[in-house]
Amino acid sequence: MSSPIVIAPLTAISTHERATPSLVYRSLLKSIHDGHMVPGAKLPNERDLARQLNTSRTAVRTALTMMEREGLIHRRVGSGTFLADDALDVFSRMDQTSVTEHSSVPSFVEIVEGRLLFEPAMMHLVVDRIDEAAIAEMRQTLQAIVVSPSWRDFKEQIYDLHRQFFAATKNRFLLQVMESIVTDRRAVQFDGKELEKQAPELVRKQTSKELGAIVEAIADRNAKRAEDLMSEHLMRILATINIWQ
Repeated sequence: MSSPIVIAPLTAISTHERATPSLVYRSLLKSIHDGHMVPGAKLPNERDLARQLNTSRTAVRTALTMMEREGLIHRRVGSGTFLADDALDVFSRMDQTSVTEHSSVPSFVEIVEGRLLFEPAMMHLVVDRIDEAAIAEMRQTLQAIVVSPSWRDFKEQIYDLHRQFFAATKNRFLLQVMESIVTDRRAVQFDGKELEKQAPELVRKQTSKELGAIVEAIADRNAKRAEDLMSEHLMRILATINIWQ
């Protein structure tokens, strides 16, 4: 049986407690990348992880659930939690964003941090008010994300899908907020470089898969699942901003 793994200290990217699972997820990703957690190794239990990371068991449990959905870990009843053998492959699927502070518009960190406060809960309005035509349009956009010819188009399609989420609320104020977000991200070229190059296929497919799970939860009229998946999606984005800096 593997010895408990020492986890590197957290790197703070937010002070809001809703983002705490994002900090845990970020720290665990860094530990995998730096070789402190090796594929196949057994992880410490939730209590020990919370103690090592100086956080709550709830935050740890949420981060582990995010990792389990991605196939990064496997839970074995009576044995514990283990890092997947192909865990290192996660980095080839990640839409990693390197950003800087901007004087004219909010930074990407500020935008995602703010969205985390309300966009997951907004899914209840979406589920209550969406129609089948809007769901069909979302599914078409998911396909467009997969075949995006460039990074710029990839980002535009992602924001188009989120705009559809906001539009489904039938709330003009919320849609106005989303338009402001898109305007700010376009103003800094999505913090991207070489935007005319194509995003890697694995990144496009993984992003479409994550967002597709939200769309299917909406289609099933499962507001709580859509809320949880949107929260995880945004926390995952927040965790990977400037992750290697």
